Amino acid sequence: MNTSKDYFDRLAEFSSEIRKLTLKRLEEIPDGFLNWQLNNTAMSFVDIMQHLINVDEIFFSIATTNKRKFKWTLGLEEPHLKVDKQAYKEMAQKLNEFKIRRHSLIQSFDYAMMNEQVIDENGEKMTFWWFLM
Repeated sequence: MNTSKDYFDRLAEFSSEIRKLTLKRLEEIPDGFLNWQLNNTAMSFVDIMQHLINVDEIFFSIATTNKRKFKWTLGLEEPHLKVDKQAYKEMAQKLNEFKIRRHSLIQSFDYAMMNEQVIDENGEKMTFWWFLM
């Protein structure tokens, strides 16, 4: 019989595996393409990494406190980031550290916590599921 703990252990493993594969792909990007964008409204690989960092930071903030409102950061109106290879490696390291933290946090969830509603600055409601997807 699957228990809630089993379910969230598997969910944590799944999240970690997806992050591992994402980081693997992002670390394979050639140096000359780190800041490359398909067009001027598309995210670069650096922007994608920063987006993941921002989402994780929001997730950690609302999942570890009673705070249930958040302000979204980094959108298409934001200036695109330009970083060198060293900064890119540091971003990847941060995401790897966040992967471990996410894993522990997801393992600690139960169904009630996962389905708890949070609200963005526009009043849009969502659950913690949104941060895992």
